[in-house]
Amino acid sequence: MFSFSKIKSLGIFIVLFLVTLLWNIQSASAGIVEDFSNALKNGKPTLELRLAYEYVNINELSYPNKHPGNEISLRTRVGYRTGEFLKTTAYIQLQNVTNLMEQFSFKRGYPGKIEGDTAQDFIGDPHGSRVQQAYLDFRFIPQTLIRLGRQEITLDDQRLIGNVDWRQNGQSFDALTIINHSVPNLTLFASYINQVNTIFLGHMDLDAFYLFHATYTGIKGQSISAFVYLLDTEDESSSARDCGTYGIRAAGNVPILKEIALKYAVDYAYQGDFQDGKDHNANMFNAFLGTKINVFNVGAGFSYISGQDGNDKPFDTLFSTAHKFNGWADEFLATNGGKLTAGLKDYYVQAGVKVIGTKFLAVYHYFDTTDEKNQFDGTYGDEIDLLAARKLTKNLSTLLKFAYYNRKDNDSSGYLNPTTDKTVFWARLIYKF
Repeated sequence: MFSFSKIKSLGIFIVLFLVTLLWNIQSASAGIVEDFSNALKNGKPTLELRLAYEYVNINELSYPNKHPGNEISLRTRVGYRTGEFLKTTAYIQLQNVTNLMEQFSFKRGYPGKIEGDTAQDFIGDPHGSRVQQAYLDFRFIPQTLIRLGRQEITLDDQRLIGNVDWRQNGQSFDALTIINHSVPNLTLFASYINQVNTIFLGHMDLDAFYLFHATYTGIKGQSISAFVYLLDTEDESSSARDCGTYGIRAAGNVPILKEIALKYAVDYAYQGDFQDGKDHNANMFNAFLGTKINVFNVGAGFSYISGQDGNDKPFDTLFSTAHKFNGWADEFLATNGGKLTAGLKDYYVQAGVKVIGTKFLAVYHYFDTTDEKNQFDGTYGDEIDLLAARKLTKNLSTLLKFAYYNRKDNDSSGYLNPTTDKTVFWARLIYKF
């Protein structure tokens, strides 16, 4: 769809390109054509192959006769980054997902329709091809990167903004991004986004999505971030997803003994109204504390995401890599979009070890509601997650991953628990060059 926002992006591109040429005009010479040719020839190719198997068994109350889903798919990403020409470089990354075994249902497009074998459980990997990334990098301002085009954006731990790289198609953004390092130990980030390219090979047009983020690393072993994310969708109704998200995060390591340090991460975000969206008054809080002793590591964490409270809408985790959080079975992906009306309290503990070059990790989650008004006071269920990962060579790695979610029966008030029993298993072989 052609829109005014696309015209604005094109205009910004033209202005930046002309500024680049003018800024570097003094370097122009008879050899400029040769310099351009060298920039193209002396670039760096990139290649990623990811062969994946996934098994999903969902005990769906509404569709009790569905069969487990099975997938074998190959993701191929081929890219090329040019050398520098007039302080400008370019990068393009083409992607194809081929489903070698497609015994599952999936969603395609945005908002999307269900395709595949609808008698089998859902797996979020539609087959197809697209341009995953295509951007220009300008470095004509000292200690500043200006990036224009389709790009992946990950901020902090990807709790609110991420590339959803766990799924075969991933997520990217059509954006203008500026990153500045002028102040020592301080990274300033700003981005204007007008389109989100989803994991279902669709795209979501936006009036605007503004990201402002600052990270300070001047304290040894510590990182402190503050952010403002302003979402303006094309929906002009009062029920629009439009919102402003304001937060702070701290993460790092604190030595307590010569060989032992505490690892921590804590963040808080408040969400209020912005543009057309109304009744946004929500909160999110996450905390983690862990330590490593020799080859062992242990930790515990808590996540709070507010739900519906009267007219106030649930917290929206925006465009996060939601799979990383609240259990790998992905029972709470509704936090992206702000549709988890009963909210979420996630209590979890984890333990891991690395032996003979292989990483093992086990995580246990207990999920509760946030007990907001007009919602049930109950427990969703619990989950066990297991992981084994190993790097085989410099470019080749593999992993096995398992998640089992156990749904609690409906509570005494008769409220229907929106989650379902679910078992998921993954096996992957990844090659990166």
